[in-house]
Amino acid sequence: MRTQRGTRNHHKHLGLTAVGVIAALALTACGGGSDDDSGKDGKSEAGKGASEAPKNLKLGQAGPEQEITSYKKTAKFSITPTKVTEGKPADLKELGDEKKYKGKKVAWIYVKAKHVGGAPAIKSALVMGDVSAETSAGAPATKFILIGDLSSRPADCLGNNGKRELGSEDIWKKGEERTVCEPYLIPATETVKSVTYSQGFYKEPLKWAVR
Repeated sequence: MRTQRGTRNHHKHLGLTAVGVIAALALTACGGGSDDDSGKDGKSEAGKGASEAPKNLKLGQAGPEQEITSYKKTAKFSITPTKVTEGKPADLKELGDEKKYKGKKVAWIYVKAKHVGGAPAIKSALVMGDVSAETSAGAPATKFILIGDLSSRPADCLGNNGKRELGSEDIWKKGEERTVCEPYLIPATETVKSVTYSQGFYKEPLKWAVR
C-alpha cells in the first residue's frame, strides 16, 4: 500500500503476492539520511524537529513540525496521526503464504500531513517515512510493502499522492494537506497502543496514544 516507500497501491484483489516484510522500524531509528544521500537517489529523508518530544499526545493532535527533504529541496510538514484501523488475520490469506503471515494482521495507520513551510513545492516528499507504531506488548510494528493491494484495504486509505493508485508525479505545494494511509503488520493477538514518529538517534520518538 504504497509505502512511502516507494511502492504505491495498484488496486487489485485476490491472488496478489506480497513482497516480504521489511525490517521493523526501531522506535528510535532515524528514517532519513543526509541531504547528499537524498540527492543521489531522489528519495525523501525526514528531517528532525527542533524541540524535544512532547508528552501525552493523542490521535488528532499535531506534533512539532518536521523537515522532509526530497530531490534536494526541504519543506516543513505538520504531522498528525488521526486513526488506526486494524484488520483480521484472515485478510492476509489472499496473499497465498499462510506460513509467512501466520499469527499476523494488518494495521492501517492514517496520518494527516500539511506542507507548512520551506520550499514552496517539493516532489515525492514521503511523509510516512518515519511513521511506525507500538503494539500493546510494547514492540514496534513492521512496515508492510506490497506489490498490488489487499481487497481488505479500507476505502478511505489513500497513498502518499492522495489517491489509491500510484501517480506519475507527486508534488506537494505549500498549504496543501492530505491524509495518507499505509499498512503495518502486528501480531494478531495484539493491538496498536500508539503511533510513533522517529526523530532520529538522539531524541525520543513522538508518540500519539491510540487508546
